[in-house]
Amino acid sequence: MQIGSGFAQVAVGDLHMVGLKTDGTLWMWGVVGTSTTQELAVTQPVQVGSGFAQLLTSETARKTDGSFWYWDHMKNLFRGNAGSDGILDRAPPGYRQMVGGRNNALFVLDDGAIRSVFLNVYPGDLFINPGWEGGYGNAGPVDRGFVQVALGSRSAAGVKDDGTLWQWKEREAPVLVGGGYRQVAKGSSHTVALKTDGTAWAWGSNEKGQLGNGTQSNTETPQPLGAGYAQVAASDSHSLAVTTDGTLLAWGNNDFGQLGVGPVGPSQPSPVRVVFEGAGASGLGTMVAIGTRTRLTLTAYVEIKPEHLASGAKGHPFLVAITPDGTMYTYSVPNFDRLNPANPLAWADRLQNTSSLLFVNQDMTHLSGTAFFIGYGLGATTAESLGEMLNSFRYKRVYDMQ
Repeated sequence: MQIGSGFAQVAVGDLHMVGLKTDGTLWMWGVVGTSTTQELAVTQPVQVGSGFAQLLTSETARKTDGSFWYWDHMKNLFRGNAGSDGILDRAPPGYRQMVGGRNNALFVLDDGAIRSVFLNVYPGDLFINPGWEGGYGNAGPVDRGFVQVALGSRSAAGVKDDGTLWQWKEREAPVLVGGGYRQVAKGSSHTVALKTDGTAWAWGSNEKGQLGNGTQSNTETPQPLGAGYAQVAASDSHSLAVTTDGTLLAWGNNDFGQLGVGPVGPSQPSPVRVVFEGAGASGLGTMVAIGTRTRLTLTAYVEIKPEHLASGAKGHPFLVAITPDGTMYTYSVPNFDRLNPANPLAWADRLQNTSSLLFVNQDMTHLSGTAFFIGYGLGATTAESLGEMLNSFRYKRVYDMQ
């Protein structure tokens, strides 16, 4: 769903999101705070700063004057602020990049050296005495020349200015992975990296298919994802990538719909195209709402493509409602029933243009925040049709209950 316009970069934190607009203003929404304060808790973007040139992570950004700024959990990890501007703190000169976890952080200095900090956490006493360390490994080429780093739950990785990729666990010395890299991203326990030739590679934990290689088997060896990639990203147990033609792909865990491929569903072990609101094929159907939320009449209409009607293809139209807590319902005249993947309910028994009056002058306040999707799938059974609809992206979002 569209959040706003005019954005040049976005990043996702634990409980917040941050966006940099083309005019240099910095915007946040969600919950941003430290261990003792909750400084921002909003559901719509709020401007928190201006004069920014680059958003580096969900907790760090650089201004046009070269100064480096940070917020949220980074405040717990780094006490070296040289100034403050509301919820933002300015780091002393010499810092090029920061990436932080719950209890650790990595810093890249201007000369490409790595500095790390670990919190000494004791029972009943949080965030005390951060323990600083210098670069990893021996002095020399290993701990100099880094241009980008990424941090997982217990491991880290970094790309150097010569294109070599290094990774390490906790306080261990970095180990060379290979050459020809230009970007690396870390999930909780998996890694996705991009080479200069546009090929993407992934390795590590794969329980939810977050490696994108079509399996759910763990591997310590980088596995190819193919060519034509421009950027990669990773979260706890899912991954995303942008291809050179601007297509956004996602794979891995989809328990909460985080892949953006439609309704909440099973994990995707291979890259799948993200579907945006209104991006579905035209003619799939519409939903008409008349009245207010307390006295609302909803009518849904599904439209089958002429070629499918003419061919007599077997299938089923679907109307799916997803509540804010992620529960899915499908419509079967005259009620919505909770979706059971083993026995999904269809709108009709065959493919035909179908119109259905869902509610008449009803109070729909209890459905506030519910999203409605319309579409149809091809198949001899409702289960086959539902799967085919999801895999072929033959659906679209038609209405949001305010």
